[in-house]
Amino acid sequence: MSVRHFGIFLAYGPTVDLQKEGLGRLLSAFLKAAAAMEDVKFVIACPEWSKQGLLAFFESQDIPAEAFEILTTDGVPFFLRIYLALRLRRLRRRKPRFARFRARIRSWLPAMLRSVARRLVSARSVVPWLLIAVACVIFGGVLGPVAIVLWVLLGVWAALAAGAHLFRRLLKSGRIGAVGKWLATEFNLQSGESLDVSLYRLMEEAEVERMLPKINALRHVKAWYSPTAFWPGFNRIAAPRLLCVPDVLPVEFPVGFAQLEPELLKNFETVERTVRGGEHFVTYSSRVKWDTLVDRYSASPDAVSVIPHASWDLSPWLSIRGFPNQEQATRRYCERQLQHAFSRTKSPYLQGLAVALPGGALKFLFYPSQFRPNKNLLTLLRAYEYLVRQRFIPHKLILTGDPKRSPAVEDFIKDHHLERDILCLHGLTTPELAAFYHLADLAVNPSLSEGGFPFTLTEAISVDTPAVMARIPVTEEVVEEPALQAMMLFDPYNWQDAAARIEWALEHRESLLHAQRQFCARLGQRTWHDVVGDYVSVLDRLSADAPVGQAEAGWK
Repeated sequence: MSVRHFGIFLAYGPTVDLQKEGLGRLLSAFLKAAAAMEDVKFVIACPEWSKQGLLAFFESQDIPAEAFEILTTDGVPFFLRIYLALRLRRLRRRKPRFARFRARIRSWLPAMLRSVARRLVSARSVVPWLLIAVACVIFGGVLGPVAIVLWVLLGVWAALAAGAHLFRRLLKSGRIGAVGKWLATEFNLQSGESLDVSLYRLMEEAEVERMLPKINALRHVKAWYSPTAFWPGFNRIAAPRLLCVPDVLPVEFPVGFAQLEPELLKNFETVERTVRGGEHFVTYSSRVKWDTLVDRYSASPDAVSVIPHASWDLSPWLSIRGFPNQEQATRRYCERQLQHAFSRTKSPYLQGLAVALPGGALKFLFYPSQFRPNKNLLTLLRAYEYLVRQRFIPHKLILTGDPKRSPAVEDFIKDHHLERDILCLHGLTTPELAAFYHLADLAVNPSLSEGGFPFTLTEAISVDTPAVMARIPVTEEVVEEPALQAMMLFDPYNWQDAAARIEWALEHRESLLHAQRQFCARLGQRTWHDVVGDYVSVLDRLSADAPVGQAEAGWK
């Protein structure tokens, strides 16, 4: 049996945790299914800094690492080592354990110095003085150069940061020449990016440059796939390429995204550059194909394949066996997961809730999502505030984004005094996510736009929780039955309609759950093995249609 080889291109940053990223969960499902294929093997190309994280991701997701060949660059940049060391030092400073250790050192050091001084001044011979002198010379010879190097590096970093800040102020004032404007363009300082992010982008470009010769030297890899459009360097691979474009949301929400961090806007520019340089695309829905890739970016319809997701099943993460009462054991396990998530926060209120969790005292609605303009969070918050204050529902609302990244959300919570009703916990692991879904009375998704059918429904139903969702095109592509649409969909531009649908779902939870279980059983007939098979079919076609000698030109 002949085996075909294809490549997966990854260039995630060194601090990205795939376990906590939506794209990481998609990659997990893809790789699990790919590992089971006997006639297809994938090579994964990534920077060296991602290898250990990728292997840890494999282990956490039960993906057999031996099923894949991993191609990396040689070594890690010295700049990155310094940056990660300083970042680790900052993180350690925040830990109470380190603070206690530092306090002990401070209390122990004066007593130790006093003891040494006492021995020296009371010594009857020159020997103790000579020993101290030798120790100082040894330690000075070893630690002195290290201290000097660190001092110089920290000084250079501080000078660069101060210079970048001054440079931005001059740029805004207009008092800067052509050379200065060129420097601003080179370092992206005109966009307001921080210095470390600008330098990181340059480092990332250099790493991709190092990856390309290694990738183009792989004669047995017939075509390459990139699961996201964040990396323009992917377009420089010589073999046929398939670029996944889940969505380009800033096109649809330009005002909302313009208010976000400069780094996110720079990411959007990078995505646009990648899409405009692509040749063959895959996306998750017909809406993104026609409205975004064809109409917005003038892609040929024949160059865009639509491959829908399979269902996302979280039940394996709650597989508790060997107990007389499986349901009770599962609930206790989920409560422990919630306690662990609550205990990681700095909020005394959430830490107190963790203690009160056992016994089902906490009732809540759940919306797992990052805080982005397309997520339509204010509509959900208005609906929830009405339900709590006017309809007196006893539920909390748990979100998984960081309110500091969305001033509108943070202000709404404060202005309406909902700090103890709307709980934000970001950075959940997959087991924690499954536990939150299972214990929620209802999952809610008010999003205005998604690249494909939202995972919310199948994730929730897989752990026995119903869901209500916004009526948007990608959802109506999949949920076609009018009766089910009426039960579970609401107008995302009308918070009163959202509130009415949530209240109805809470009152008719079992009937909604029953209808959605039947629907998801039909959706579940499409597996992730089917999804990967569709991707392989496209990659096969691209490699077969490639001009003779295309890949060989890159190999040389």
